Amino acid sequence: MRKAIITFGIILAGVCSAGSISLARTTAGPDMRDSYSGPIDPITGEPTGSSEDTDEDTGEVVEVRCTDGSVYNRASDTYTYTFETGKVECSVANGMIVTGEVEIKVDGVSTVSFYKNGNKIDKIPNSVTEPGNYVFTYGDANHTAQVMSFQIINKKTGLLNQYIMPEGFYVDTVEIDGIEQNVGYSSVDMTQEGFYEINYINGSINMEYTLKVTVDHTPPQVTFKGLDKNNKAKGPVTIKGLEDEDIVTVKFNGAKSSLGMNNKLTESGKYTVTVTDEAGNSVEKRFTILIYLNLSSTLFIAIILAVIIGVCVALYITRKRLRVR
Repeated sequence: MRKAIITFGIILAGVCSAGSISLARTTAGPDMRDSYSGPIDPITGEPTGSSEDTDEDTGEVVEVRCTDGSVYNRASDTYTYTFETGKVECSVANGMIVTGEVEIKVDGVSTVSFYKNGNKIDKIPNSVTEPGNYVFTYGDANHTAQVMSFQIINKKTGLLNQYIMPEGFYVDTVEIDGIEQNVGYSSVDMTQEGFYEINYINGSINMEYTLKVTVDHTPPQVTFKGLDKNNKAKGPVTIKGLEDEDIVTVKFNGAKSSLGMNNKLTESGKYTVTVTDEAGNSVEKRFTILIYLNLSSTLFIAIILAVIIGVCVALYITRKRLRVR
């Protein structure tokens, strides 16, 4: 089972001699098919340009040089990307989208940087599992180049509208809610909601991968009770329709805050509220709660009035005593 989960059912496709592949959909002419037995591009029918290294003792294929420049190792089931000052070894190829763990190994750490969603990760881990866009770069202050990238998504997501095949890969079959779709080789449109099963093949190594994911593009169906048409409130604002998996972030007068009891916001001021569902879809609402007399305000005013009255009474008594003297 693959460590980098795409829901990893790795299926070796029909492997011909020396890792060649036969496809009914190829457009190659009969002369080329007779003279060439290696991997081919299913669209053009031309050789993919990959090559293989065999074990001198056993004759078995150990490594395959893929069309994207990486070297696939059959024993470790990893792709290695080599650059001037080191290399990155990864359990997925450049550009792949997965739904689980990705294992990584880096040589030349001093010149390699690792980013998640644009933020640098100071210590490069041996594996990553959290959803995000990951990128490896190398270089120095004067020059930086990208080594490879991959994306981890939740098994239910609204963040994908299209899956563009990595270099050297092509789409085999796609099903949405169990119904096979007519698709091209190079990408999969994912704007339609439903359960996707995408089977795609790395033509260099004749290996099939499967991505199983539920696509949900519907944002959270929440309402903000208490607001007028100008997004102003003269009292508390209550968020209705929240699901258990929803994440609510609140900014109050520009500072991070939190949602009150019973999903209410009561303090007077300016709010920015974002609700994000488990698929990553979100809605944002900006509004203002005007100054109003709530229970805490009423108590505060009452205390102030009591203090003022107390001071006035004390002054009156003090003056009266002075007159008597």
